[in-house]
Amino acid sequence: MTESLDASGADVERDVLRLMLRTNAELLVDRLKQGAAPEEGSAIAALAAATSLGAVLDDVVVALVRQARSQGDSWAAIGYALQVSRQAAFQRFGSRTGEAVGMEGEVLADAPRLAARALRQFLDGEFEALRADFDQRMTEACPVTLLDSVRSSLTGELGQVLKAGDPSVISRSGYTVVDIPVTYEKGKRKGRVALDPDARIAGFFVLLSEVP
Repeated sequence: MTESLDASGADVERDVLRLMLRTNAELLVDRLKQGAAPEEGSAIAALAAATSLGAVLDDVVVALVRQARSQGDSWAAIGYALQVSRQAAFQRFGSRTGEAVGMEGEVLADAPRLAARALRQFLDGEFEALRADFDQRMTEACPVTLLDSVRSSLTGELGQVLKAGDPSVISRSGYTVVDIPVTYEKGKRKGRVALDPDARIAGFFVLLSEVP
């Protein structure tokens, strides 16, 4: 939750997956590095991160299969890479490689309010309320323990939140992406919320303030 989404116009789903993958992996590594004197609750946080990582990895494989197909790779080649047969690869992923729903330029009218509410719920520690608006992938990959760990890390590094700024909204590949600047006592960050066409939260991150 501390990096930018690519600004190159690449599919926002891939960016969401990349950040989710990195966030869970970094949290898991951090907890495992604590060694013989771990913090209280760190084992539970590590278990949550490990479980989340598995869910994200499954979606990463689907996204890579979709990318391979769009580049003209055959199901036989994909099956070889996955160490399964061509038929097994097609049966597993054939129905999951469609194009993203929605057209570029379409945004949800209520997106700024929904994103601001999600960010405020995160900052206030209202994680269950925040997760109630997650889509299925985010629900599986972003448990309360992960949200709490990220929020605690931000507070420990930057102090208390002073204010949130005005949201900016763009549409990318069927998703509405809302950025909200956040000022802490010791620095600035950017809240980023990606909403799907049904107004479910498909991505939620706190990024460095200077990223695009």
